[in-house]
Amino acid sequence: MSLITREPSPAQSGASRANSLLSTGPHSERGQAISRRNLPKLRPFSQVVARSMERLGESPKDFEQMHKTLAEAMEPRDGWEAAWVQDIAILRWRLERLQRAEVGVVALRRRRLETQRLRAASPPGGSASLELKGLIGLVGFTGIPDSAMKFQQVIEYLNQLRDVVKVELFDRDADPYFTILYGKALGPQGALLKTRFETLAKSYREGHPEAAHESRKSLLADLSKEIANYEQLQALYTAEHLEADPVQQDAELLLPSQELDEVIRYETHLEDQIERKLRQFYARRREPVLRLPETLAEAAEEPQAGELACQ
Repeated sequence: MSLITREPSPAQSGASRANSLLSTGPHSERGQAISRRNLPKLRPFSQVVARSMERLGESPKDFEQMHKTLAEAMEPRDGWEAAWVQDIAILRWRLERLQRAEVGVVALRRRRLETQRLRAASPPGGSASLELKGLIGLVGFTGIPDSAMKFQQVIEYLNQLRDVVKVELFDRDADPYFTILYGKALGPQGALLKTRFETLAKSYREGHPEAAHESRKSLLADLSKEIANYEQLQALYTAEHLEADPVQQDAELLLPSQELDEVIRYETHLEDQIERKLRQFYARRREPVLRLPETLAEAAEEPQAGELACQ
């Protein structure tokens, strides 16, 4: 055995390179399993980023697990490919964060809408209740802003007033009904109904009920029409503000168009970045396969006698 170290000839170096390219790795299941575990060491997130994730309620361990899963699926062969895998993992994490945020915004909007419905169905309290009482005294229940309580009170007092006319209780003072319904100033509709009621009551007090029969019938029809009008308004208000209509709820949960456009653009940007990283990764993965025939041809150009290439 010679103790003199000799430099390999160019032909030997070329044959060695050619033979190394013929190696396709282990073929047995055990060997392949061991090879899959020999991935480049994954780079963990920095401590600064990890702390920021924890402040957002996220687990750095969950990210590392996702990173590891991607690395096992993509099998990076060196540091460059490992960096691409980490970039893809980061982009996937940001995309999932965006999706969680979108779900959170929708859930918050649903809770806010449900709270608004409950408030619309409840009578006001505190200083708002005092202000409302003063407003009712001025314009009546028909003049205050729409609410469940408004329509309930208006329909109730109109029904009581109609009952007074129906059973001919014209000796009763009807002024409180008109004041509660239409306020002190009454307004055109309130003033018209009150004038007709007073004319009808005068005829009954003077002992001429037969002469007032048609006037009584006409007043009852107008009061019924007024009640039907407010019942229709009540139904529309209930359908819009109080009823849990699934179609309406889904429509209300949509973000405003400008905010929704921004979310969609950001989501599309992240998906494009992931796709670009994947193209770069697999483009580099294909490079050795494209160079393989050229390398073999170069190594076979200059064979020398006495030198064997391991097959």
